Amino acid sequence: MTKEYKYMDIREGSFLYNMWANPTYEMFSEMWVFNYTNAQEFLSGADKVLKLNEVGPFTFQEMRTNENIRIDREKGVMTMNPRLNLKFLVDKSVADTHNVTVKIPNIALIAMSTLAADKLGYFANAGAYYSMSALGSKLFKDLSVEGNFYSQKNETSEVELANVTRRYSLNSWDNTSGLLEQGFTDLETSTPCNRIKGSFEGLMLPAHYPKGKNITIFRKQACRNYPFSFITESKSESTGLNSYLYTMDPTAFSSTSPFACNCSDGCPPEGFVDVSNCYYGFPISLSKPHMMDTDPVQQSYFSGMKPDPKKHGSHFELEPTIGAPLSFSIKIQINLAVRMNEGNPITAPFKDKVLPIMWFALYCNQPPSEVTSLLRLRLLYAPPLIVTLEVILIIVGLVLAAQGLHRIWKPKYKIIPPKEMPVPIVRRKSGNDFVVVYKRFLPL
Repeated sequence: MTKEYKYMDIREGSFLYNMWANPTYEMFSEMWVFNYTNAQEFLSGADKVLKLNEVGPFTFQEMRTNENIRIDREKGVMTMNPRLNLKFLVDKSVADTHNVTVKIPNIALIAMSTLAADKLGYFANAGAYYSMSALGSKLFKDLSVEGNFYSQKNETSEVELANVTRRYSLNSWDNTSGLLEQGFTDLETSTPCNRIKGSFEGLMLPAHYPKGKNITIFRKQACRNYPFSFITESKSESTGLNSYLYTMDPTAFSSTSPFACNCSDGCPPEGFVDVSNCYYGFPISLSKPHMMDTDPVQQSYFSGMKPDPKKHGSHFELEPTIGAPLSFSIKIQINLAVRMNEGNPITAPFKDKVLPIMWFALYCNQPPSEVTSLLRLRLLYAPPLIVTLEVILIIVGLVLAAQGLHRIWKPKYKIIPPKEMPVPIVRRKSGNDFVVVYKRFLPL
């Protein structure tokens, strides 16, 4: 085991082990919901575009824990059960979710109609149309902003430990190395879109992360990988430490991106990602907030979309020596992709449109105090202290050496010649009598 591996080793009770078991990073999730303000005018034909305004933020604290951590030294991996809980923060929100009502497209109606259009023929869709019409289903509904938007599941993840170049990256999620919902079958035929192995959740990255190397972030709720590209090296505003700044690649949601998922039928417009297979077939499509970098035709259907790279862009800030994240922000919009069959024209006003529903911002502005203290001690304070100590020891050594040489060259003492004294030799006579005879002299 190398010195660096020992320093970053994860074992029960260690600092890193506890950080994985109960991460103390303060992560928040903000939600903005789109309110459709001219629904009746649009449906009557008086308005040609849908007018929207965003309502929010509604802020939640996202508390992540990793239960049942198990370390397999022989395989060099760590397995765990990720758990995610949300706590609504009314003081950081525009209002309580129960007290705000917005008008949005009827998600259930649109989902069922689109599913029928994708899976059923003309006559089956015609039957669905008459059933929905008889029930008085409407294209818009007034809903209060409430609910937990993360479904809690029993999940398992495996993290790499032994391989130094990709330590802390994911090996698998729920015992598979890729997203089955996005067409994963095996690693040999996998694509960056559906390959989990080698991506990171962002909790920790390898020490001495190479400058300029991009990062792939996996977010289970978003059902895919997202590429983050290296931008610059600078000083972190929150900690003063050296940092690498990454931003989400401009083509992350593009159909031309290497991270684009395979699609052959019913493909979403440019700038949108279909994740319907991850959500029980509901026609959910993801994009950047306010339809940033999407098909201009889709943008022309709506008024109130104001994409701003500074406000709606995503970033990741890394301390490269230890591999600790310093800050991050990931922003994603949830949309409904409407498709229609001629037998069921109930969604005709929305035909081939991608309807904005809400957008999220998951962010952490700075590392916890214990991580900051560790990083500063390891990277800011320790190096100069070590250098200072080394310089002091060298100076002390040189002074002692010079003093020794000076004493040898010009000693302060004189060599005194030895004195001679007789050495007695004892000889035995008869009985108990002894005779002492001085035979020679030795130097004193």
